[in-house]
Amino acid sequence: MNQEIKKNIVLGLFIGVLGAIIGGVVWFLLWVMDWGIHLLWEWIPGMMTLPAWYSLVVCGFGGVLVGILQWKWGPCPEELSQVMGEIKKGHRIPYNRLPIIALCALVPLIFGGSLGPEAGLTGVIAGLCYWLSDKFRSTYSEVEELTQMGIAATLGVIFRAPLFGFANEMEDAAGERIIPKRSKILLYFVAILSGFGVYSILSHVLGGGMGLGHFESITITAKEWIAMIPLGLLGTLCGILYYGFGRMTEWITGPLKNRKIILGTVGGLVLGGVGMVLPYTMWAGESQMTVLMAQWTDFPVWMLFATGLAKLFMIHFCISSGWRGGNIFPVIFSGVCVGYGVAALFPGLNAVFCVAVVTAGLCGAVMRKPFAVVMLLMICFPVAAIVPMCVGAFIAGAIPVPKVLVAGEPAGTNG
Repeated sequence: MNQEIKKNIVLGLFIGVLGAIIGGVVWFLLWVMDWGIHLLWEWIPGMMTLPAWYSLVVCGFGGVLVGILQWKWGPCPEELSQVMGEIKKGHRIPYNRLPIIALCALVPLIFGGSLGPEAGLTGVIAGLCYWLSDKFRSTYSEVEELTQMGIAATLGVIFRAPLFGFANEMEDAAGERIIPKRSKILLYFVAILSGFGVYSILSHVLGGGMGLGHFESITITAKEWIAMIPLGLLGTLCGILYYGFGRMTEWITGPLKNRKIILGTVGGLVLGGVGMVLPYTMWAGESQMTVLMAQWTDFPVWMLFATGLAKLFMIHFCISSGWRGGNIFPVIFSGVCVGYGVAALFPGLNAVFCVAVVTAGLCGAVMRKPFAVVMLLMICFPVAAIVPMCVGAFIAGAIPVPKVLVAGEPAGTNG
């Protein structure tokens, strides 16, 4: 009994240290990303008058850097689904290239890629987990499950949604557990609390970090309940279209797949060109979402729909051209744009309700994890929207994506 208590204490301390390191690493990489974006897209434009094609030049130069990195180091960072798949198969994640993974993850984000940071961050964290486990192997050897907990904590910290990281891992879980289920739940929260503690302190003192905005409260009437299923189906349709864009971009970029520098440059030029017409198609979208909440009525209806759909296309085009990253933040932003577009077309419907259901449907179709979707979105939507979001997410999760489109799936939490 004493030996079991000692083991649990040592394990808890190990997980606490792991969570603290995760919080610090996530904060540092996001801080570097914020400063890079500020330098290129705010400070330099604020110092001088720049031409309208500035984004084309910056993104084109970023594409050259992306191409060089991909030519030198190969596909890097790996997609989140690939990292999780390797861990579940018991394969080790090497940690001798962590600085390279971090660099390859940061460059596309800083230069305006329509991507989120979760793919690169989880690759770094997975490598760190294996490095730590090697140092502590004499006290605990169940490395794969520890790494899964580390990635779950990372997702929780990035999105400031602790239950999302946990739900995402649980919905994806299969097979025998090395750590008992109750113990794993407790250890997960030890990791996430220590990670949040370090991350929050550093963000408060030094700035940096990401997070989704918070929508205002809503009152749901009969009109909204009637519109709920059609809105969920619209989000699902956008999700299926997202997979179609994946196949399309594979076909477009296929002839250049072995010419990494040219491919990366083309990706940057397309990103910058689309960004000149629809600026909100660039970057992850979490900052733009906050602006959109306050100013969506100032946007033409066509621009809301065009931005939402173009963002879905650009996620795939970026990844297919070597600009590798995550898809969760930009997919959420796309759903917000389309939802506001619906609200602009039907002003009798509550705008936040439309956004919540469409976004839940879109994320449910893309991630294929409806419970995790709700755990993520409930951080930014009011409590009254939880039931409609459940309907949208579970409708999307129940409708299969045509098999011919699935091969176009990029980085994300699904798979």
